[in-house]
Amino acid sequence: MLGALLAHLLFHTPLGVTGLAYSPDGIVAIALPSQTETATQRAVVEVAQHRLQADFPHVEPEVAPTWVQNAIARIAASLGGRAISLRDLPLDRTGFTEFRSAIYEAARDIERGARVSYAELAARAGRKTAARAVGRAMATNPTPILVPCHRVVDSRGQLHGFSAPGGVRTKALLLSLEAEPQAPRRQTGRPQRAFDF
Repeated sequence: MLGALLAHLLFHTPLGVTGLAYSPDGIVAIALPSQTETATQRAVVEVAQHRLQADFPHVEPEVAPTWVQNAIARIAASLGGRAISLRDLPLDRTGFTEFRSAIYEAARDIERGARVSYAELAARAGRKTAARAVGRAMATNPTPILVPCHRVVDSRGQLHGFSAPGGVRTKALLLSLEAEPQAPRRQTGRPQRAFDF
């Protein structure tokens, strides 16, 4: 079945409905919650199609391969504040330059709750003069959370630039979840939103 090989899905998290696209090689794209489920779905499909120049049919989460079901459970738990590592989840690197692959791998090694500057991340990837290019790579990161670009800050330690819905407010929220990984979350009839639109 095609959906088992190349597909996208939506799943619920404590921050809202999140999108994920995958291929046989790993996760291709992640879309954090948008204003509507339709917008989230559109975002994840657009990124996935742009990256691999292929169609990504929709599947329901329970139809996805077991490794994808495991990934969405762990991502949802992480977005709920649980201290869960996502480092070993497979990332499809198709189309990445050698530079981008190095930057994303170095970013995946940033410890939960830590922050590094663009220059520090460039140095960790062996490209110490490439801080600006690191900023561009973070701004176009197709898999936020999996490649934790929210942990990358400016040279003064300030939050700067985040292309996911909600911008810097979402970045701050993700960092606060990691600072207090077991903080109880208020229970309501609906999932908490990452931000107000």
